[in-house]
Amino acid sequence: MPEVEIKFDCPPDAIEAVLLRVLHAPPHDRDLLSVYYDTPKEALAATGASLRLRSEASGRTVQTLKTGQGLARDEVEAEVAPGHLNLSWPQLAGLGLAAVGPDPLTPRFSVHVRRRSGVVEAGASRIEAAFDEGEIRAGDRRAAVCEVELELLEGEREDLLTLARRLAAQLPLTLSLRTKSARGADLAADRPWPRPAQVALAGEITAGEALRQALLGSLAEVAGRTQDTANDPSVEAVHQLRVALRRMRSLALVFRRRLDEAPAATVRAGLRDLAQACGEVRELDVLMAMGPAGPALDAALSEARHRAAAGLSASLAAAPARLTLLEGLILVETGDWPGLARNAEGAAEGLGSDLDRRWRRIRQEGQEADALGLEDLHALRLRIKAFRYALAAFEAPDWGRGALGFEAGLRKAQDALGLLNDVEMAEGVLSRLDLDPEGRRAARKLISGLRRRGDERRALKAVEELVSGPAPRFT
Repeated sequence: MPEVEIKFDCPPDAIEAVLLRVLHAPPHDRDLLSVYYDTPKEALAATGASLRLRSEASGRTVQTLKTGQGLARDEVEAEVAPGHLNLSWPQLAGLGLAAVGPDPLTPRFSVHVRRRSGVVEAGASRIEAAFDEGEIRAGDRRAAVCEVELELLEGEREDLLTLARRLAAQLPLTLSLRTKSARGADLAADRPWPRPAQVALAGEITAGEALRQALLGSLAEVAGRTQDTANDPSVEAVHQLRVALRRMRSLALVFRRRLDEAPAATVRAGLRDLAQACGEVRELDVLMAMGPAGPALDAALSEARHRAAAGLSASLAAAPARLTLLEGLILVETGDWPGLARNAEGAAEGLGSDLDRRWRRIRQEGQEADALGLEDLHALRLRIKAFRYALAAFEAPDWGRGALGFEAGLRKAQDALGLLNDVEMAEGVLSRLDLDPEGRRAARKLISGLRRRGDERRALKAVEELVSGPAPRFT
């Protein structure tokens, strides 16, 4: 049956306080050991499924199969003999388990947690709040777990969302869409943080469902990277968060006519605010990556970066950021938009028509680029970037994007226009620093170097090559 659940990450040092705020009675405590099974080539994970045996201190063992993603997932469970999988379930057969090949299902990783749980009354609904602390183990690798899960036991989904909104506004709870099974599989394979997979536009998938899947995958990455960057705003973490934010913002912008406008506008504004919060840190990182600029300027940039990173961590952990992520989930999973008539058409044709319109505007502006000022060139760059990210979210063999060098041309034009913007960015950042004469001299030298790199003629040539090349069609 479907399991309707929202999960949050919680700082370990806040879990006790959160528990006391959420539950109004002593929690039920259990120690749980869950062993997850798959083939060595992860055949089950490839279908979006997870299979586990969970053991409790009482001696009871429960086998659970979960499929799907997002707010509602299908779950089947039954008590079994300790350490023995029951492979006769029809649901397993439906996943093509018999066709996974000669590789057997074997333990891949385990999850050890102390679970404290209780039931919360919300509106006319009963919701279980579960607090899990422990770790995922895969060989000698470990990953900490500290989560709060809200599961609708009976009642209305809206009551669950209302409770989640209230808690996210008041408590340090950050939406998480990465399951323990996904985290464990990545840990077992020693994989880095994954980017969302392309959504395949094949078969009978509709435009609404394809966009829902793309948004959900993108939101999962944004939520995870928001948490990681709040904890450690390193150069790479900030960069990857900005990329994840741009990916989701691009989907919500390029395909905006397919979404419920009011909630989508709220989410776009929140994502924009998160991106802007990253902006100062990223600008300083770009300048510092250019190499030593002299002791005075290097020290000033480093000090400014330290202050900006502290501010970024605070912003990412604050209530507005937490609520933006939650509203993103609500937009993707509860809106009426996926089933509307305009989203019932085939995905390749429907989403392709949006990309065609976007490309025609880029091409028209690009053909007139030599008459544009710097502000309009910057706007053109943002349109190219949004188009490129939206295009990359999907895999559609029938789309006419195979025009030779097209995707490379998008990137080249975006980067060339970006160098023009770097000069203005650098002047703004450096003007805000309290520099001594030596530092000011180094700043002028740095800006001069950026001007040589950010050549307007080179940028206009890259745009001309892009818009005068073979015109792709997506419908």
